[in-house]
Amino acid sequence: MFWKIFSVILAATVKTLFAPAMGFAVNLSFGTTFAATTIGGIIGFVFFYFSFGFGLNIFNKKKKSHPTQKQIKRARNIINFKKRYPVWLFVLISPIMSIPIMAIVIRRFFHNNKGIFVLSLFAVALFSLVGCLIFSPIL
Repeated sequence: MFWKIFSVILAATVKTLFAPAMGFAVNLSFGTTFAATTIGGIIGFVFFYFSFGFGLNIFNKKKKSHPTQKQIKRARNIINFKKRYPVWLFVLISPIMSIPIMAIVIRRFFHNNKGIFVLSLFAVALFSLVGCLIFSPIL
């Protein structure tokens, strides 16, 4: 039983929306599957968020002091992206892609907004529930 739950948690660290299918395939209950996918998704998000932040700190120490024209243009595109799309929309849509991509993009572009981290954890739990409702066996 432990290994079944552990495998669902590991699957949920990368893809929370589709991990409940695995939980129901190994005959876990709805509550157990929901708890395992939520825990796995949160663990995956926190791990990738902070490990990418650590990598960014190392990269930023080696960065040049004067930006090039290419870097300036890229920074302007990022600012336009932030102005064009609301952050909460991105956070609620991104778990469909994958947890690592969501964590990396949020850490890279929205790390100054502290509420985004909590909103992202809520989005992971919400998509875990949606996945459980979609893939739950109908009896």
